[in-house]
Amino acid sequence: MAESEEIDKTQILEYLSVIIDKQATISELINNKLCCPDSTSFEEWIEQRQKITRQLKGLVDAYKFSARLPRNDLGITAQAAMSYLLRIQCTFANVSAMMDMVRNDSFNEIYMDSLTSIAQKVNEQFLALSNLIKLCEEDPESAVSALETVRRLEREVDEDNIVICRQISTATGGNSDFLCYVMRKIVSDLEHISDYMKECAVIVAEI
Repeated sequence: MAESEEIDKTQILEYLSVIIDKQATISELINNKLCCPDSTSFEEWIEQRQKITRQLKGLVDAYKFSARLPRNDLGITAQAAMSYLLRIQCTFANVSAMMDMVRNDSFNEIYMDSLTSIAQKVNEQFLALSNLIKLCEEDPESAVSALETVRRLEREVDEDNIVICRQISTATGGNSDFLCYVMRKIVSDLEHISDYMKECAVIVAEI
């Protein structure tokens, strides 16, 4: 097939699946660090962060198929999904940088249970989104179920974020120091990623 030849729906879903699977790997690495901060030294986190960096760099070429998107509604829809995936990547890069800033500081007490809940649910969303895109053509009914899972988890992440903001305000008496500020930014970015995934899932379901 010539590189300039337009691709069809099946091929578009395959290309998007590759991107989502790579992002799911990044999500897993970040989830492991956030949910088990005391079991991972900063040196071990640096190794994990390097894996994240390699995944992010590897994703650059994954979008080359955009040059072969059809010049019609299908192509526009696919590009819309890609735009959310690109936002996810940029946000992951920002989360990774902020986690470097936290270093070895202990933040379990401030984050409490909500940190683990949000990080795990974002990771679950990636698995549901990955499942959704694989089921779009093979099993439409199961794809609908996967979409609903992505939507449900996004709502739960929003609710958890409200809870954690209240917990942080209570724990700090309303005064946020540097560590607390950075952690709240991390949680906020994870919520944004959750929102982007929901929007991407809705679009993918329409392809």
